[in-house]
Amino acid sequence: MPILDFKELSASKSSSPAGEDLEGLVRELGKQLGLNPEWSGRGADQGRDLFFTESRKGAVGSQNLRWLVSCKDFAQSGRSVSETDVGSVSDKIAQHKADGFLLATTTTVSTGLKSLLDGLNEQRVAETMVWDRHELEHLLLRDANVGLVKRFLPQSYSAYQRLSSLPQALESLKVLIPPTIYKKIQNVIETYHVEESWISGERIWPYDQASARTIDRALSLLLERNDPSQAAQELAYGEIEFDAFEAALKTLAALKPAQTGQLCRDLIKARNGEGPSLFAFRFYTERYEPNNEEQIELAVELATEDLVDLYGDEIRVFIYEALTTSPERYRAWDDLDVLSSHTRLEGAHPYDLSVRPSKDRSKIEFLASIEISVELSYDKETAATFMSFPGNVQGYIDPYGIYIDDFTVDTKRFYR
Repeated sequence: MPILDFKELSASKSSSPAGEDLEGLVRELGKQLGLNPEWSGRGADQGRDLFFTESRKGAVGSQNLRWLVSCKDFAQSGRSVSETDVGSVSDKIAQHKADGFLLATTTTVSTGLKSLLDGLNEQRVAETMVWDRHELEHLLLRDANVGLVKRFLPQSYSAYQRLSSLPQALESLKVLIPPTIYKKIQNVIETYHVEESWISGERIWPYDQASARTIDRALSLLLERNDPSQAAQELAYGEIEFDAFEAALKTLAALKPAQTGQLCRDLIKARNGEGPSLFAFRFYTERYEPNNEEQIELAVELATEDLVDLYGDEIRVFIYEALTTSPERYRAWDDLDVLSSHTRLEGAHPYDLSVRPSKDRSKIEFLASIEISVELSYDKETAATFMSFPGNVQGYIDPYGIYIDDFTVDTKRFYR
């Protein structure tokens, strides 16, 4: 639950135009953060533009970045900020010759606006950043900035003062409630309060309520009930956007690494072939660096379509390199070598690849159709002939590498 109630800004008795109290708060916050705020004078439409100048110092020089700041106070309605609320961001950046765009809001941004701002970043049109209600709260509750809370949000400041003395309040509860109840309260607080921050679905993904609720249910199963298997089912098959699923895993891994490791393993076993299980496998192997044996143990739990996505490219490259480099190692070479006095295998192009766990689940097996290209030479006076033949290749992946069990080729067309 948020500590700061930004509705206090909207309820201000000042005569400032709507939203200007938020602008004032953001301006002062920028000043505290060393961002050198300035804003244009109020025009005929009562509007004015706020700018931050950020100084970045590098190893060989420094750079000043000019940020155009847009403040949107929708605390009363609670609605998110959409693309229509901010207008053409790229045009505004160009008009003001800004290097970046900062949106500060007392609610959140819509998924559409988030995608738009992320796109401007990725396309290098300008840097973009969002201070939503959670980020604003995080910044304002730093020790150096709490004075701004007292000045702009006095009621919230009083609530924060009570909350900041939570350890003392818990101590006082010891003599007021039974020990078993006290222990439960203490466990819940310790579960959800990590590194001066509360873990919740809304904080992890404020852009969609359904996704936030799914994350909250998964958090309860994982952290309170210690049931990672059910938490995995909730995340894998619940109503949740994929970006929210990804954000939940990354947040939990940073704050609760041990529980998240087990959650990833159970997500892999959930066998959701539409993305979650495969993402969990890749996330787990990258972050927790399991050995090869454990990777295979987990991979055999994936759906077959995930196995193709995971290993397909690697298998295709291996087949090509193995067959073109050392074809004589496989029995198909006997059928190819007899076709001329000097046969050279030029290409091996696998297709229709299938990948599945072995029956004993100790390795990953693969089977592919293959088109083999060969150069057939007979003597110095006769030009080489090029032909292609269909074939099949099968093999496996185990903790020690990729291997081809068998490679066969059908050369009937040569004899027709």
